[in-house]
Amino acid sequence: MHFEIRTTGRHFWTWVLLDATHLTVLESDRTFPSETQASAAALAFAKLVTRAGKSLIGGPPGALV
Repeated sequence: MHFEIRTTGRHFWTWVLLDATHLTVLESDRTFPSETQASAAALAFAKLVTRAGKSLIGGPPGALV
């Protein structure tokens, strides 16, 4: 899976999570005023999901992602 940053065509940007076949798995419900902000939001979302996954499988306490 990977993220793609897309323009909405109205001078705003959004992120989309794609699977290996390039099908949309998840799309941001927000738009961002710059490509950089959309990219940062996608990275923050990825870190949040990684942290949640580690807590579900019992990763080491206090470990940072």
